[in-house]
Amino acid sequence: MLKSRFVFALLVLLCALPTLAFAQEGQTGNVIFVHPDGTGLNHWNAGRMYWEGPDGLLEWDQLPFMAVYRGHMFDRLTGTSNGGATVHAFGYKVEAAGSFGLDGNEENARPFLSLSGYEGSIMREAANNGHPVGVVNDGQAAEPGTAVFLAEVGNRNQYDEIVRQILDGRPGYEDVDQLPQVVLGGGEIYFLPEGTPLCEAEITPTCAVHTGTVEALAPVRTDGRNLIQEAVDAGWTVIRTRAEFDALMAELEADETLVPRVLGIFAADNIMNDYPEEAIIGAGLVDESMAEDPRGSIILYGSAPGTPGYNPPMVDEMTAMALMILERASAQAQQPFLMVLETESTDNFGNNDNAIGMLNGLRYTDNAIGVLREFQARVPETLIITAADSDAGGMQVFSPAPVNDDGTLRTVSGNPTGADADAVNVPLDGIMGRGSAPFVTPPDAFGNTQNFAIGWIGTPDVAGGILTRAQGLNADLLNTMFAGSFDSTDVYRMMYVTLFGEMLPSAIGQRGPDRE
Repeated sequence: MLKSRFVFALLVLLCALPTLAFAQEGQTGNVIFVHPDGTGLNHWNAGRMYWEGPDGLLEWDQLPFMAVYRGHMFDRLTGTSNGGATVHAFGYKVEAAGSFGLDGNEENARPFLSLSGYEGSIMREAANNGHPVGVVNDGQAAEPGTAVFLAEVGNRNQYDEIVRQILDGRPGYEDVDQLPQVVLGGGEIYFLPEGTPLCEAEITPTCAVHTGTVEALAPVRTDGRNLIQEAVDAGWTVIRTRAEFDALMAELEADETLVPRVLGIFAADNIMNDYPEEAIIGAGLVDESMAEDPRGSIILYGSAPGTPGYNPPMVDEMTAMALMILERASAQAQQPFLMVLETESTDNFGNNDNAIGMLNGLRYTDNAIGVLREFQARVPETLIITAADSDAGGMQVFSPAPVNDDGTLRTVSGNPTGADADAVNVPLDGIMGRGSAPFVTPPDAFGNTQNFAIGWIGTPDVAGGILTRAQGLNADLLNTMFAGSFDSTDVYRMMYVTLFGEMLPSAIGQRGPDRE
């Protein structure tokens, strides 16, 4: 019996080998870091239930190696988007509240060396040593989960300065910092000067395509610079609409020698409409033709039908474009590439207690992971590693859903304080928000569909239960070297050993050294 079990286990391992790769000393390969922001195990469980059924499998489920992620910061237990991203990009714990490529906030923001000793992030080190690099985000281009890898500022709200650094380089390093190959996201208002007119018949670099969704937005740069025009002049291919995205994808598919440097800006601010469901509905962003679709009829991404920002490219589509370009650039450079992909929608929808938004964000993230897994199966010398720095909103599933006689959701009791416990009852989300119809799963293994509601502990990020998962080159380290403890600083170490072939020592209990 023991022998047969051993043989069976060996056969399983051999069958898995085409999608796995194990490191040899000094071996290097591509690195793809996926940051589905705000997603704890609870979010992924809800996403699986809704999209694949309770007994189904997500692409995320099929990343074969995993470890429990420890995301505490230097000064608090819960990570922040900017502080957590700085840890991932530099390999040292930093102050949570203000750190954005620097350690600390405002006048206390301190430039420091990364774990390798480099004066900048792992992405800046890679690019400045000839590796193609790129970032993808379904938020705006200045979102920390990707932008921290390219920019260093004293306040995360300096959006216009952050996008400037992405294109120009960091202050004092402009002559050193090499350009990324791909930047895809939103944030048009931070690239254009105040007073930029809207595009009319023709889209040009001197006009704005996007105007916002629930709230009206206009360009905000006060330095007079038009970074879109400057990017075009510097040789970037700039795309801002679904039509331009599709046209470029068609060109890339038709011409395998095409290796453009691409800046995609698909919204005035974030690509997703990160508001509560009721606010989006109140703004008229509803597509009644989607009423029976599990994605829901609320327009969660882009602007209204008939506008240039309608139906923007989703994170899985942007991932496919970025991979195509980075693989070609890597072949030209004869160096592995580094790509950082963030789904900011999962965090922002969670921070607005928007359940259908969070579920859609998870779906697009999972689709992107599927795209990446197909790529890694074809290019084994690639590491895919995923992590979230916090748990947005503390999302939880309630099933069976408590409903009124008309089928709409009721509330559930919360933190009872005695006779007045009803005063703290907690509302639940359904497919159209509070008090709407519950969600319904695909059939389980018994053939049964199940209904459920989503509850939240609040809108903040909490520490949560976060899993790091991985596939490909060095992914097995999660189940060996990092099986007992995988710290947020170890994201950097995993990326570094794969990209540069050197496993750096742990940074636990150490602060990043000052730059000279």
